[in-house]
Amino acid sequence: MPHKPSFETINTKTIEDTKEWSLHPFLAPEPPPALLASIKRIGLLQPPILLQLSLDRYTLLCGHFRLLSQQISNPSDTQITCLVLEKDIPINHILYTILEDQLTTGNLSSIEKAYFLKYCLIYMEFNEISECFLPIMGEKAQIHTIKKLSSLLTLEPELQISIHDGKISGKTAQEFLSLPSSDRLMLHDIFLELELGGGKQNRLLTMSKDLAYRVGKTIKELLSGSKYQEILLHLEMNKPQKIANLLTILQKDLFPQSSSAEEGFLKRVHKMDLPSACSITHSQSFERDDVSVTLTFPSLSIVENHIQAIKKIVK
Repeated sequence: MPHKPSFETINTKTIEDTKEWSLHPFLAPEPPPALLASIKRIGLLQPPILLQLSLDRYTLLCGHFRLLSQQISNPSDTQITCLVLEKDIPINHILYTILEDQLTTGNLSSIEKAYFLKYCLIYMEFNEISECFLPIMGEKAQIHTIKKLSSLLTLEPELQISIHDGKISGKTAQEFLSLPSSDRLMLHDIFLELELGGGKQNRLLTMSKDLAYRVGKTIKELLSGSKYQEILLHLEMNKPQKIANLLTILQKDLFPQSSSAEEGFLKRVHKMDLPSACSITHSQSFERDDVSVTLTFPSLSIVENHIQAIKKIVK
C-alpha cells in the first residue's frame, strides 16, 4: 500500500535543515532572487517536503530555498504549510519523493543526478538503483551510467555549478576528470570568459591537452605562455575573435606542417583572383594532390546553357 504524505502546518523552529538530502550542496546558501521575488509577490506555491522524526521534530527533504525564502519574506510568521512524510517510511519512498519533487521544476542536471545517486548508493545496490531510478531520470538503466555520473562529484564546486547551469557540456565534464585540478580550472575560466559552446570547448580542451603532452607541460603552463595570454588579455578583440585566434595558434603549434601547407594553399588560391561563385578546396589533411573546384550558378537553366563548356574544361 503506497505511503501518502499529508499537508500539515508546521512551526519552522521544529524543522532541521541539515542538507542531508540536498541535490544542490554546491550552490550558495542564499535563495535565488527570482524565487524570493516570486514568493513575495504571490506566496509559496510548492510546499517544502519534510520527514517526521518525532512528534514535534522534522528534517527537510526538499525545498531548502523555498523554506528560506518564506522565512525571509515573512520573518514574523513561524508557521508554514509542508508536505510531511510519516516517520519510518521506507527509504525507497523517500528517494522517489525527492526525485519526483525535483522533476516538477524540469529535468535534472548531470550534477543533480550525481548527488541523487550518491544518496541512493548509501541505501541501495547498483542494480536496484539502475532499474528504479535511471529511467525516470532519462538515463539508460546501466550500472556504468551510475558510475559515470557519480564521478562528476570529484570535480571542484565551481565546475559543478557550471555543469548544473549548462555552461559546461556533459562531454567536456567527463574529459575534465582526466586532468589535474589546475588544468581544468584554467580551462574552465577560459570557457566562461569566452562563453564557449560545447563544440569549441571540446576542441580547445583536446588541442591544449595534446599539445601540452607533446611539449612536456601542463595545460596551465602551456596556456600561461605569452602568445596565448596576449590573445586572452587583448583589449580590442571581442570574444569570437579571441577564440578564433587562440584555436588557430593551437592548430599551428600542434600541426605545424599541415598549417604551413594550408597557408601556402590559401596564398596560391588567393593569387588566382577567383570570382565569388567559384571556390577551391583541397583533400583532407592534404592526403592527396587532387583539389575540388565548386562553381555556383543562379539556376539550372544557366548550367544547361554552359554544360558543353563545362564538359570541355573537365575533359
